[in-house]
Amino acid sequence: WGRQDLDSCPGSALRLPTTQGCQDVEGVFLERMGLTWQDAVALLGAHTLGRGNKNFSGHHGTWVPNDKEAQIFDKKYYEELFRRAWFPRDEGTLHQDWTTGNPNSASPKMMLNTDVCLLYDIDSKFPCCSRTNLFDNQGNNRCNTEELSNNECSPYDSSNERFPASQAVRKFLGGAGPNNNNEPFYDAFTIAWFKATTNGLDNLKPIRDKC
Repeated sequence: WGRQDLDSCPGSALRLPTTQGCQDVEGVFLERMGLTWQDAVALLGAHTLGRGNKNFSGHHGTWVPNDKEAQIFDKKYYEELFRRAWFPRDEGTLHQDWTTGNPNSASPKMMLNTDVCLLYDIDSKFPCCSRTNLFDNQGNNRCNTEELSNNECSPYDSSNERFPASQAVRKFLGGAGPNNNNEPFYDAFTIAWFKATTNGLDNLKPIRDKC
């Protein structure tokens, strides 16, 4: 009535994408599992939950504004990715990622390369800042440095094979402007989760209500 339970699963961590970039997302979700870019983007939306800890993963912070919101399964991940000025953090190290706002904050926000690459072509243009048109209350550009404020990340054009990923991010925003429409994300995640958890098996059966 499901997958066999085991005490251990050697090598299982190697089946997940690393944090390096979209080539890892493609390798795991599209090439190995046969999913679509929309499926992959939906599954990465699970980053809306929880946080990274530098003592374990080398990446520190939440994908959403705070720990309270990181306990809610919604589309906030896509809103943060789309609407904030993200710039590289710890550049030149194995744990390079992206942050926004005060880079020295005690509660930083973060995105991984595998997140930012869903919207921007960071393989062809790096370092860069995702939104160079955002300023704080003092008039300072939110890209953190003058160099980055003049170097906006490149969005994918329609001829790029990763363009469907950026389309999915925009779809999961639920519409223009602030809104509470989580349905596009929830619907796509339901489909993607089913595909991912049943991949390679054709003898699974529904759980019975009663024995």
